[in-house]
Amino acid sequence: MIDLTKRQVVVIILGLALAAVLIWSAASSAPQAVEMPAQGGTYVEGLVGQPKYLNPILSPLNPVDEDISSLVFSGLTKTSDNGVIEKDLAASWEISSDGKTYIFDIRSDARWHDGWPVTADDVVFTIKAIQSADYQGNPAVRDLWKNVVVERVNDTRVKFTLKDSYAPFLEHASQRLVPMHILGTVPPDRLTEDRFNIRPVGTGPFKVVAASLKEAVLEPNQDYYGQKPLLGRITFRFYPDTRAAVAALAKDEVQGVGYLLPDDVEVAKENKRVNVFAAPEFSKLTLLLLNTKSVVFGDKVVRQAVSYAIDRQKLVDTVMNGQAVQADSPVPPVSWAYNREVKRHDYDPARARAMLDSAGWLASGNGIREKNGQKLALVILTNDRPQRVRAAEEISRQLEQVGVKVEVQAAGWSGVVQDFLVPRFFQAALAEQWSPGADPDTYQFWHSSQSKGDGLNFASWTNRSADELLENARRTNDAAERAKQYRDFQSLFAEEQPGILLYYSVFNYAVSKNIKGVRLGLMVEPSHRFDHIGEWYIRTQRVDANGKSIP
Repeated sequence: MIDLTKRQVVVIILGLALAAVLIWSAASSAPQAVEMPAQGGTYVEGLVGQPKYLNPILSPLNPVDEDISSLVFSGLTKTSDNGVIEKDLAASWEISSDGKTYIFDIRSDARWHDGWPVTADDVVFTIKAIQSADYQGNPAVRDLWKNVVVERVNDTRVKFTLKDSYAPFLEHASQRLVPMHILGTVPPDRLTEDRFNIRPVGTGPFKVVAASLKEAVLEPNQDYYGQKPLLGRITFRFYPDTRAAVAALAKDEVQGVGYLLPDDVEVAKENKRVNVFAAPEFSKLTLLLLNTKSVVFGDKVVRQAVSYAIDRQKLVDTVMNGQAVQADSPVPPVSWAYNREVKRHDYDPARARAMLDSAGWLASGNGIREKNGQKLALVILTNDRPQRVRAAEEISRQLEQVGVKVEVQAAGWSGVVQDFLVPRFFQAALAEQWSPGADPDTYQFWHSSQSKGDGLNFASWTNRSADELLENARRTNDAAERAKQYRDFQSLFAEEQPGILLYYSVFNYAVSKNIKGVRLGLMVEPSHRFDHIGEWYIRTQRVDANGKSIP
């Protein structure tokens, strides 16, 4: 047995205390390790289809081409998550007081993947190739540029002159550019045959190092002027259909699959190794178009009643399997121009019945309303996609609950458009409006000048106040004034109801949990899922408080 004196005990206690202090001091002065994203690793995604033209002036006709091109090329501008236009290849721009002239200065650090500087000549070449009569790409793209004059001012400055003032032009300036020093000698009608389509040279964050009908391999562009990618490589593998791509995800052959259909989403969610990201596609609006020149829908009270009679949330839940969000305005809720005070037509069948009564459409013995001996009966046209037909049938059941007799007729979409919508020979049509960008401009769908011929105002809505609001919003580049014009337009639209806005579809994207930092951008196009690709990472590293790596 050891016999310790009080003094020895005190010495031992003091020694232990001193040791504890020294240990704590050493620990507190040691670098604190933090896990941070690191460069490296390969992300593999499954795409449905195959690449055809990895050239951004041809790619909009093929989703696979568009997805890859979005990573390889860039334009003068780009769109932020709330629809505001930001600088990309452009360092700055100027707009003339009349809104007809736009001058862009190209950033000095912009380089093509082969090291050549980006110049005004590249901009001029790209736009003139699109404007050419021999252009082989999407005609809608050429239409956007047909009345624009593009000129080189100097090596780094380019000028666009418009026929009329057009505020949405800044978004059109996001057209991805192609290099004149490579394609300048290729005639526009031969661009589809050039080797550039499989080994493109762009200015984006990634460059193509290999491409075939089986897969395409991309690596980071180390000279990229923007946020440098953390991923060390992206490989796209091509599959014949979504089901095959989802199966590859389940077998870990790929780490991501987009464009998921509602049934595919449920399968993906059962895979505990993946996250399913969802974002509304605000460029795709499903609505019930009403022919405002017809006997029934010429009365806005009837249009309002029909709006109150439709249960949008039930359509989202049952027809879309929850893969949609309700719509209440022709301007999406993420837009800087969205009117948060806009009048909503929430499901209220009692109110719908009362409004139909006030419009003179009274209940009869057979449950179908009548007015002056005419039954309140109508035909809803739609295309023959099963999901669209189910939506039309559900709307039919809901309208019959308030005394409206509805027949659903479905056909191929091209036939519906050419035989019924273009000649305005219909009462109601369940359709989808597709907007080419994030700008809130809806002129093409609702201005009275578009209510005839090939114009897209199929509802034949003519309202001078609406026309003036849309015209003024296009003419001014004052953001605050534009927002006011669009807010007023949304209020007027809610009152007039020329179309019953139903829902926006949702883009679903399954990605392995091994891929960190994933977030979706503003989904104008599916390729916008890569807007924040610079934040994605696989590997991590331990760093101290000063950012130095710790082994």
